[in-house]
Amino acid sequence: MPVSRRRWGWPTSGRRSARPATACRPGTATSRPGVTPNGRTPWRAPPPRILGISTYTETHNNGLHIARLAKAASPQTVVVIGGPHASVLYKEVALDPAVDVVVRGEGERTMLELAHCLIRGQGGLADVQGIAYQENGVLRTTAARPPIADLDELPYPARDLFPMQAYGYGNTVLASRGGCPFACHFCAVNNIWQGKRRFRSPESVLEEIVQVLVTTPMGGLNFADDTFTLDRRRVLEICKGLSRMRGPFPLRWRCATRVDLVDAELLREMRHAGCRSIQFGVEAGSQRILDAIGKRVRLEQVRRAVAMTLNYGIEVTCSFMFPHPEDTEETVRDQIRLMKELREIEGVSLTLAMTTPYPGTTYYERASELGLSILASDWQEYDAKHLVVATRHLTEERLQALLAEMVQEVGLQSALQANVAQPGAGSKTWPG
Repeated sequence: MPVSRRRWGWPTSGRRSARPATACRPGTATSRPGVTPNGRTPWRAPPPRILGISTYTETHNNGLHIARLAKAASPQTVVVIGGPHASVLYKEVALDPAVDVVVRGEGERTMLELAHCLIRGQGGLADVQGIAYQENGVLRTTAARPPIADLDELPYPARDLFPMQAYGYGNTVLASRGGCPFACHFCAVNNIWQGKRRFRSPESVLEEIVQVLVTTPMGGLNFADDTFTLDRRRVLEICKGLSRMRGPFPLRWRCATRVDLVDAELLREMRHAGCRSIQFGVEAGSQRILDAIGKRVRLEQVRRAVAMTLNYGIEVTCSFMFPHPEDTEETVRDQIRLMKELREIEGVSLTLAMTTPYPGTTYYERASELGLSILASDWQEYDAKHLVVATRHLTEERLQALLAEMVQEVGLQSALQANVAQPGAGSKTWPG
């Protein structure tokens, strides 16, 4: 596929969006066989040859439900599942009767080869790198697929085939993908992606942003990278292009990064380019806990980054987690104090996520060694909104009480709609 390598400018016809051969939309029941239990068919028109489903851990059960509905309506449709959960637990997922193929890791080229294999008859499944499947009741895995070295080769997402209006902040752009040089114990990125972080060229990112703003104007832009400023030079190049773009487009955007990866010059350029909000992963309020979870930041870096960011007129969101494996009542109250300190600063907001041992994380793989007791009985509870672990120092009842104390002391009731689990009441869902 041709890709423009020129400096940023207006969109050209040389770059296209990724499009499936056939788009299937939910439809009403027809007279043909294979309707779902509620009397509806999964799609209008003829069923697809291949149905692709991507799942996270908390959506995996629903993904399997969709797969079973599809198989009930059209047994000949090949169901392919990918995404973070399937990539890590591919052996388990591939053995589900409703799943034909699991894509492990990066899926663009794998899906293309699968389509050529299944639709055009080019080769067999054993020739497709990066998949797992059953053959005569035996699990088969093919060789791992090498990562895509040049991300600029990939087409842009076909946003016109996606219900963007269903999302409050739907214009998202991903500038990089791959592994992370940091190794936070609660994160599975290095297990899912493997290898080093790979970056798109600033020109490619800017051209996609122009296309997004021209075709789906929604008033805001979100960089979906988990650590947007990991490559400082590239961010400055992107900011230069965005600053030139602000003439024809009213541009406001946000991103997420680490407190040790911003500085005054970078923040100034980001603000000038339209950045209005940055999320920092703070996670804990105790230096001992930050060290124990592999975060590799200092509390003084948190305070300095927040102050610098606000000084340039950029709003700050500080995200925290609860509980941590080595938490005690003292460290939890250290976190409460830091959260209160930050919340009292104008321009700062907080988010709180329940610590979740996602497959592929250190917490999942070493739960027993870390003293974590898993309370969840269903993947749907792995949504960072349920209390799904107890720790070696704190029982579920104490954690529920400390969580209620945190919400009360920090003043998170309105954000959480006062949905505070009472001690002994068991896990409850927290509004996102």
